[in-house]
Formats: sequence, structure tokens, C-alpha cells
Amino acid sequence: MVPVVTVSRMRSIDKAAIGGDETKGYAYMRKAGAGIFKAAKTLLPDINEGGIVVVCGRGNNGGDGYVAARLLLEAGYRVRCFSLAKTEELTGEARRAFDDYVGHNGTVQVLDDAAGCGSLPQGGLIIDAMLGTGAKGNPRGIYASAIEAINKSGIPVITADTPSGLDSDTGVPGSPCIKAALTVAMGFPKLGQFFYPGREMVGKLVIQDLGYPASILETNNMYYPDRAGLRELLPRRKPAGSKFDHGLALLVCGSRGMTGSAALAAMASMRTGCGMTHLAAPESVVQALSRRLVETVIHPIPETSAGTPSSTALEKLLSIAGSMQAVCIGPGISHESDTTSLVRGFVSQCRVPVVLDADGINAYKNRAEELELHKGELIMTPHRGEWKRLFGDLPPGPAAMIDKLKEKARDFEMTVLLKGNPTIVADRRGNAYILPFGNSALAKAGSGDVLSGIIVSLLAQGASPVHAALLGAAIHGEAGVLASRKLTEYSVIASDVVKAIPKVIKEFQKR
Repeated sequence: MVPVVTVSRMRSIDKAAIGGDETKGYAYMRKAGAGIFKAAKTLLPDINEGGIVVVCGRGNNGGDGYVAARLLLEAGYRVRCFSLAKTEELTGEARRAFDDYVGHNGTVQVLDDAAGCGSLPQGGLIIDAMLGTGAKGNPRGIYASAIEAINKSGIPVITADTPSGLDSDTGVPGSPCIKAALTVAMGFPKLGQFFYPGREMVGKLVIQDLGYPASILETNNMYYPDRAGLRELLPRRKPAGSKFDHGLALLVCGSRGMTGSAALAAMASMRTGCGMTHLAAPESVVQALSRRLVETVIHPIPETSAGTPSSTALEKLLSIAGSMQAVCIGPGISHESDTTSLVRGFVSQCRVPVVLDADGINAYKNRAEELELHKGELIMTPHRGEWKRLFGDLPPGPAAMIDKLKEKARDFEMTVLLKGNPTIVADRRGNAYILPFGNSALAKAGSGDVLSGIIVSLLAQGASPVHAALLGAAIHGEAGVLASRKLTEYSVIASDVVKAIPKVIKEFQKR
């Protein structure tokens, strides 16, 4: 897991690691510049394809740019450096980086008015090293002019640490703000880089490890799961195991007119690997579901006059759940009062892990305090509307929102997965995880049912609630992206996401 930090947290990490030692600080800066250099070689591998323009500010962000410029010169690239500050004003590590660059026959042109910014749009690549993560508000003066000229150029931009003009805590871009093709985050990604609209300015996010001591990060509680981390979360297959050794999942889903929710969740569960998927559904819809789900064990349960699960089914459901490893309850079961009573009774008595989704969450409207009655592990997977019905509006701003999710996860001893882009997972230990997977292809009816099926399958296979939520959200998001490459984001439907699950798992298994 990769730590995610706020701007103030990053400052404290730097202070603890460097301790005012300029030599240490410059060592970290050289690693940062090396990350930009590596990214530049990736985007512009041919040194003869075009020159590289590096635009530097007066602080350490500019210093990163000068280090990269020196390395690019040494590699044979044609480099032009522009400074938006008087170079005699540079101090500390930035001064050392500037002196090293000039000492390698590098040249710098100082820009002090908007007219000079007309010379920036040239070459095959631009490196933005103007404003760092600490910058707030709208860029002004020569900085604003440089940003506007770069954006108008159409030339690909690599940005050092964060796009100049972006608020790295909130993800809100200033006016103007660099729109990068690639951002090299120094040390750790910054919280605001994962949230729209700023995420569009970041482009591809690459993390440059600077080698900070692990002891400094012991108290960190926000993370981003990278591909290697996700691979480790995949439940292990048992070569000699039977279907019973690979997990039994129970879905309590569907009602008259909403059989699609049950079918999608069941198909997603099976495609994600559990040994057997059971589905408990109202008696009147069993025949229709049986035609669609030939591999699923279907249990008819008593229903209300509206064709929704009845509270009289409680004992039967608890009996079936007793032989399962995980349960999902909620998709497509309706808001009928008798059905919501069933949900609350089941969750308060079921001892196996439960995924509470959709109408299962809505069963606690005006009764949120009853969530604390759950017997087994609980994963709740709301979107913002469902969250609001239980707990009210989430606070604005990523940091405050995440704090609220962590608070409720701790208070109710559950795992919370807030659906969105990014998806946020919070656990009862006070940790939060940011999952920037997926695209607008997932903004379709039935998509959440697929996610629930994936998560309950992983739980049944032995994943912990937090790991099931993390891996489930990642598989779901990547399946949406994969499906959209073939069908476009417009045309993907939920069943297409199910079909893409095996390919995503196959990709996650690669080393």
C-alpha cells in the first residue's frame, strides 16, 4: 500500500527526514529530479525528436526541475531552461541544483513579463517545475502567463510533484492550472490528486520513491493500493480443494420487477471465484431467475404481496446463512416496510460477514443507530445518496469527508465503501484507502449490484472485510475500464462489466 498524504503531512515528513540539513535535502531533490528525468525519457525516448523546455519557479519545485534539466543535458537532449524568478534569489537546495545545472553548461533565460512567455511553446516536451504543492489560490503574474502559454501550446507536459495551480489538498484547480500529461509525485501522492476536477489536470500519476525512512510513516492512515498490493490481496486457490474449500456465498437479492439485480450480483460472485453461490429470492421470481442462473443454487423464500422478501423468511435465511462464509443483502429487494424489517432483523442476528448494499442500506433510513446491532463483520457500500439518508450530507473537501467516513466506520465497527470516483474505503481502525479506478462506464444501472457480488465472493473465499472491499472496488473499476475500451464508456452495461472480471483478475495475477 502506498501512503497518501496531505500537504501539511508532507511538510512534516520532509522536516523529520531532512531536519534542516541542506545536504540531505539536496540528496532527496536529486532523487526527485531523477524521477522527472525518467518520465521525460518515457514520453520522449528519441533525443532527436525535439527539444525539452523546463520552466522553473523559485522554490524547491524549481530545484527539482534544474536537477532534471542537468540529467537531460547529460543524456544528450536539447534543453532550454526558463526561470520565473531572478536566479540570484535562489537559496538552499534550489540554489545547489541551479549551480549544478549551470556548471554542466546549462543555460537559463529569466522571464519577467507576459511577452516573454511566448517563447515557451516549443520542442517536444515541457516540464512544469513552477509551483509546488504548497501553492494556494489562483496563480498570478508571470506564473499565470506561463501556465496559459504552456496550456495553449498543445505540447505534452510533465509536472514536478503536482500541476502548477492545483490545490493538492482539495483537488480544486486554480485559474489557470497546468493540464499535465503526466505528474511525478515526489515521495507520495497528494490527496487532492485523486479527486475531480483536479484529477483531470494530473494526467497519468507516477510516484517517485525518495527513500524516506519507514519510521516516519508509522502513523500514516491514508493509502492507495497499487497493482502489487492488490495482487497480494487475491485469495489463494487450493489445488486439491473442492467447491466447499473455495467459499460459499449467499445473496439475498431481487424482487418482482427487479430480478436483474439478483442475476447481476450472482453472476459477478461466480466470476470472482467463490466455490458456490446461493441466491435467496421471493417465490414468484424463482422461475425467471432459474432460467438465467443455471450455476446458482436458488432458494425460494416467502414474499410480501408486492413480491418482495418477507420478514417471515428470517429464520429460513438465518439457517441458510449458517452454512455460508459470507452474505450479501439488499440489491433489488425494495423499500417495502416489511422487507426493511427483514433486513434489520437478519443483520442483527447473522454471524457471518455481511455486505449491506442498496435497499439493504435504505432499510436503516431514520434508524442508523441500529447498525451497531450487527452480529458479524459488516461491509456497507453506499453511494452518496444512500449515505445522506442515514447520516446526512458529507462535509465538503476530501480530508473532511474521509474523516467522517472513518468516524462512522469506527463508531459502528464496520467497513465503509463509499462508491464514486474515487471510491473510498474506511475501516474501523481509522485507516482510509483511496481507489481511483473506473470511469463513467460504471455510471449505469446494475453496476453497484456487480460490485456487491464481487465483494461477497471475495469474503466467502477468506478475504478480510477491508481486503474484500479494496480488491472488489479495484476489480470492478478496472473491469469497467476494460469493457469501455471495446464498447466505449457510453455503451457499456452492467453485464459487460461481469464479462470483463476474468480478464482483470488475470491481469492482477501477473508479476
